[in-house]
Amino acid sequence: MKEKEIILEIKGVSKNYGRTAAVRAVEMKIGAGDIYALIGPNGSGKTTLMKMIVGLLRIDKGEISILGNQIKGEAIGAKRLIGYVPDKPEGYGYLSGKELLYLTGRLKGMREAEVRVRVEQLMKLFDIEKILEGRMDGYSRGNLQKTAFLAALLGEPKLLIIDEPIVGLDPVSIRVFGERLVKFAKDGGAVLFATHTLDFASKYANRVGVMSEGKIVAEEKLSNKIKIEKVYEKAL
Repeated sequence: MKEKEIILEIKGVSKNYGRTAAVRAVEMKIGAGDIYALIGPNGSGKTTLMKMIVGLLRIDKGEISILGNQIKGEAIGAKRLIGYVPDKPEGYGYLSGKELLYLTGRLKGMREAEVRVRVEQLMKLFDIEKILEGRMDGYSRGNLQKTAFLAALLGEPKLLIIDEPIVGLDPVSIRVFGERLVKFAKDGGAVLFATHTLDFASKYANRVGVMSEGKIVAEEKLSNKIKIEKVYEKAL
Protein backbone atom coordinates (compact mmCIF):
# COMPACT_ATOMS: atom_id res chain seq x y z
CA MET A 1 0.00 0.00 0.00
CA LYS A 2 1.28 3.45 -0.94
CA GLU A 3 2.29 5.56 2.05
CA LYS A 4 0.18 8.59 2.83
CA GLU A 5 1.78 11.92 1.89
CA ILE A 6 2.76 13.85 5.02
CA ILE A 7 1.26 17.35 4.85
CA LEU A 8 2.10 18.65 8.35
CA GLU A 9 5.07 17.52 10.42
CA ILE A 10 5.87 18.87 13.87
CA LYS A 11 9.14 17.88 15.53
CA GLY A 12 9.80 18.65 19.19
CA VAL A 13 8.07 22.03 19.16
CA SER A 14 8.04 24.09 22.35
CA LYS A 15 6.87 27.58 23.29
CA ASN A 16 7.42 29.45 26.55
CA TYR A 17 5.90 32.64 27.91
CA GLY A 18 8.48 33.73 30.45
CA ARG A 19 8.80 30.80 32.84
CA THR A 20 5.52 29.25 31.73
CA ALA A 21 5.70 26.39 29.20
CA ALA A 22 2.69 26.80 26.89
CA VAL A 23 3.69 24.03 24.46
CA ARG A 24 6.13 21.29 25.41
CA ALA A 25 8.03 19.12 22.91
CA VAL A 26 5.03 18.38 20.67
CA GLU A 27 5.44 15.75 17.94
CA MET A 28 2.79 15.32 15.25
CA LYS A 29 2.35 14.07 11.69
CA ILE A 30 -0.80 14.67 9.68
CA GLY A 31 -1.12 13.13 6.24
CA ALA A 32 -3.24 13.70 3.15
CA GLY A 33 -6.80 12.61 3.85
CA ASP A 34 -6.53 13.14 7.61
CA ILE A 35 -9.01 15.17 9.62
CA TYR A 36 -7.31 15.53 12.99
CA ALA A 37 -9.30 16.81 15.98
CA LEU A 38 -7.20 18.40 18.72
CA ILE A 39 -9.09 18.38 22.00
CA GLY A 40 -8.23 19.28 25.57
CA PRO A 41 -9.05 21.63 28.45
CA ASN A 42 -8.88 25.42 28.18
CA GLY A 43 -5.30 26.62 28.47
CA SER A 44 -3.80 23.32 27.32
CA GLY A 45 -1.84 24.94 24.46
CA LYS A 46 -4.04 24.20 21.44
CA THR A 47 -4.33 27.78 20.18
CA THR A 48 -0.64 28.49 20.83
CA LEU A 49 0.34 25.42 18.79
CA MET A 50 -1.93 26.45 15.92
CA LYS A 51 -0.55 29.98 15.87
CA MET A 52 2.97 28.57 15.57
CA ILE A 53 1.89 26.32 12.69
CA VAL A 54 0.57 29.28 10.69
CA GLY A 55 3.52 31.51 11.58
CA LEU A 56 1.76 33.95 13.92
CA LEU A 57 3.95 32.97 16.88
CA ARG A 58 7.67 32.31 16.91
CA ILE A 59 8.77 28.73 17.59
CA ASP A 60 11.13 28.65 20.58
CA LYS A 61 12.37 25.13 19.89
CA GLY A 62 11.77 22.44 17.27
CA GLU A 63 10.54 22.48 13.67
CA ILE A 64 7.25 22.73 11.81
CA SER A 65 7.05 21.96 8.10
CA ILE A 66 4.28 21.91 5.51
CA LEU A 67 5.05 19.47 2.68
CA GLY A 68 8.72 19.83 3.59
CA ASN A 69 8.63 23.65 3.67
CA GLN A 70 9.68 24.88 7.11
CA ILE A 71 7.72 27.52 9.00
CA LYS A 72 10.54 29.95 9.79
CA GLY A 73 10.76 33.70 9.30
CA GLU A 74 8.58 34.78 6.38
CA ALA A 75 8.14 31.19 5.10
CA ILE A 76 6.04 32.39 2.16
CA GLY A 77 6.16 29.02 0.42
CA ALA A 78 4.83 27.17 3.45
CA LYS A 79 2.21 29.76 4.39
CA ARG A 80 0.63 29.71 0.93
CA LEU A 81 -0.16 26.04 1.50
CA ILE A 82 -2.25 26.86 4.58
CA GLY A 83 -5.83 28.00 5.04
CA TYR A 84 -6.41 29.36 8.55
CA VAL A 85 -9.51 30.12 10.60
CA PRO A 86 -8.63 31.72 13.98
CA ASP A 87 -10.60 31.19 17.17
CA LYS A 88 -12.08 34.69 16.93
CA PRO A 89 -12.43 35.78 13.29
CA GLU A 90 -12.51 39.55 12.88
CA GLY A 91 -14.24 41.73 10.35
CA TYR A 92 -12.74 44.76 8.67
CA GLY A 93 -15.62 47.19 9.13
CA TYR A 94 -15.04 49.22 6.00
CA LEU A 95 -14.91 46.09 3.81
CA SER A 96 -17.67 43.79 2.70
CA GLY A 97 -17.12 40.06 3.08
CA LYS A 98 -16.93 39.76 -0.69
CA GLU A 99 -14.21 42.41 -0.86
CA LEU A 100 -12.25 40.57 1.84
CA LEU A 101 -12.48 37.34 -0.15
CA TYR A 102 -11.23 39.07 -3.31
CA LEU A 103 -8.35 40.63 -1.38
CA THR A 104 -7.46 37.30 0.24
CA GLY A 105 -7.41 35.54 -3.11
CA ARG A 106 -5.12 38.14 -4.65
CA LEU A 107 -2.78 38.03 -1.64
CA LYS A 108 -2.59 34.26 -2.11
CA GLY A 109 -1.34 34.78 -5.65
CA MET A 110 -4.53 34.01 -7.56
CA ARG A 111 -5.26 35.79 -10.84
CA GLU A 112 -8.12 38.29 -10.81
CA ALA A 113 -10.37 36.23 -13.08
CA GLU A 114 -9.61 33.10 -11.07
CA VAL A 115 -10.48 34.85 -7.82
CA ARG A 116 -13.79 36.09 -9.21
CA VAL A 117 -14.88 32.60 -10.29
CA ARG A 118 -13.73 30.93 -7.07
CA VAL A 119 -15.41 33.49 -4.82
CA GLU A 120 -18.71 33.08 -6.66
CA GLN A 121 -18.45 29.31 -6.17
CA LEU A 122 -17.59 29.50 -2.48
CA MET A 123 -20.30 32.00 -1.56
CA LYS A 124 -22.91 29.39 -2.51
CA LEU A 125 -21.54 27.00 0.10
CA PHE A 126 -23.47 28.67 2.94
CA ASP A 127 -25.94 30.57 0.74
CA ILE A 128 -24.68 33.94 2.02
CA GLU A 129 -24.18 35.88 -1.21
CA LYS A 130 -26.40 38.76 -0.04
CA ILE A 131 -24.79 38.91 3.40
CA LEU A 132 -21.30 39.13 1.89
CA GLU A 133 -22.32 42.27 0.00
CA GLY A 134 -22.68 44.11 3.33
CA ARG A 135 -20.02 45.65 5.57
CA MET A 136 -18.40 43.21 7.95
CA ASP A 137 -18.96 45.36 11.04
CA GLY A 138 -22.61 44.28 10.86
CA TYR A 139 -21.91 40.54 10.71
CA SER A 140 -23.00 38.06 13.37
CA ARG A 141 -20.41 35.76 14.96
CA GLY A 142 -21.60 32.93 12.73
CA ASN A 143 -21.29 34.94 9.52
CA LEU A 144 -17.77 36.04 10.48
CA GLN A 145 -16.96 32.36 10.97
CA LYS A 146 -18.37 31.44 7.56
CA THR A 147 -16.48 34.26 5.85
CA ALA A 148 -13.20 33.23 7.49
CA PHE A 149 -13.75 29.63 6.36
CA LEU A 150 -14.41 30.68 2.76
CA ALA A 151 -11.25 32.82 2.84
CA ALA A 152 -9.28 29.82 4.12
CA LEU A 153 -10.42 27.74 1.14
CA LEU A 154 -9.09 30.25 -1.40
CA GLY A 155 -5.79 29.61 -3.17
CA GLU A 156 -5.99 25.81 -3.17
CA PRO A 157 -4.42 25.18 0.27
CA LYS A 158 -3.16 21.73 1.21
CA LEU A 159 -3.67 22.20 4.95
CA LEU A 160 -6.57 23.72 6.88
CA ILE A 161 -5.91 24.93 10.43
CA ILE A 162 -9.16 25.76 12.22
CA ASP A 163 -9.44 26.88 15.83
CA GLU A 164 -12.97 26.15 17.11
CA PRO A 165 -14.69 25.55 13.75
CA ILE A 166 -18.38 25.72 14.64
CA VAL A 167 -18.72 28.58 17.14
CA GLY A 168 -21.79 30.65 16.25
CA LEU A 169 -23.01 28.30 13.52
CA ASP A 170 -26.55 26.95 13.20
CA PRO A 171 -27.11 23.17 12.78
CA VAL A 172 -27.38 23.31 8.98
CA SER A 173 -24.18 25.36 8.68
CA ILE A 174 -22.39 22.95 11.03
CA ARG A 175 -23.29 20.08 8.71
CA VAL A 176 -22.16 22.03 5.62
CA PHE A 177 -18.90 22.94 7.37
CA GLY A 178 -18.21 19.34 8.38
CA GLU A 179 -19.03 17.92 4.96
CA ARG A 180 -16.71 20.44 3.34
CA LEU A 181 -13.88 19.31 5.61
CA VAL A 182 -14.52 15.72 4.53
CA LYS A 183 -14.44 16.72 0.86
CA PHE A 184 -11.24 18.71 1.37
CA ALA A 185 -9.53 15.70 2.95
CA LYS A 186 -10.90 13.30 0.34
CA ASP A 187 -9.41 15.53 -2.38
CA GLY A 188 -5.93 15.10 -0.85
CA GLY A 189 -5.80 17.86 1.75
CA ALA A 190 -5.29 17.61 5.50
CA VAL A 191 -7.23 19.26 8.32
CA LEU A 192 -6.26 20.09 11.90
CA PHE A 193 -8.98 21.60 14.05
CA ALA A 194 -9.24 22.33 17.76
CA THR A 195 -12.61 21.98 19.41
CA HIS A 196 -14.47 21.45 22.67
CA THR A 197 -17.42 19.97 20.76
CA LEU A 198 -16.81 16.23 20.92
CA ASP A 199 -19.92 15.39 18.87
CA PHE A 200 -18.59 17.37 15.89
CA ALA A 201 -15.13 15.85 16.27
CA SER A 202 -16.44 12.29 16.49
CA LYS A 203 -18.63 12.76 13.42
CA TYR A 204 -16.06 14.29 11.07
CA ALA A 205 -12.53 13.51 12.34
CA ASN A 206 -10.65 10.29 11.63
CA ARG A 207 -7.88 11.02 14.14
CA VAL A 208 -7.81 12.64 17.55
CA GLY A 209 -5.10 14.06 19.78
CA VAL A 210 -5.60 15.07 23.40
CA MET A 211 -3.56 18.04 24.62
CA SER A 212 -2.97 18.80 28.28
CA GLU A 213 -0.50 21.18 29.94
CA GLY A 214 1.22 21.85 26.63
CA LYS A 215 1.75 18.21 25.65
CA ILE A 216 0.01 15.69 23.39
CA VAL A 217 -0.91 13.08 25.99
CA ALA A 218 -2.87 10.71 23.72
CA GLU A 219 -3.44 10.05 20.01
CA GLU A 220 -5.82 7.61 18.35
CA LYS A 221 -7.37 6.76 15.00
CA LEU A 222 -11.12 6.98 15.39
CA SER A 223 -13.41 4.12 14.41
CA ASN A 224 -16.66 2.50 15.43
CA LYS A 225 -14.74 0.71 18.18
CA ILE A 226 -12.69 3.68 19.38
CA LYS A 227 -14.87 6.54 20.62
CA ILE A 228 -13.52 10.04 21.13
CA GLU A 229 -15.11 10.37 24.57
CA LYS A 230 -13.22 7.29 25.79
CA VAL A 231 -9.92 8.61 24.42
CA TYR A 232 -10.49 11.94 26.18
CA GLU A 233 -11.51 10.43 29.52
CA LYS A 234 -8.64 7.94 29.53
CA ALA A 235 -6.04 10.60 28.69
CA LEU A 236 -7.15 13.05 31.38
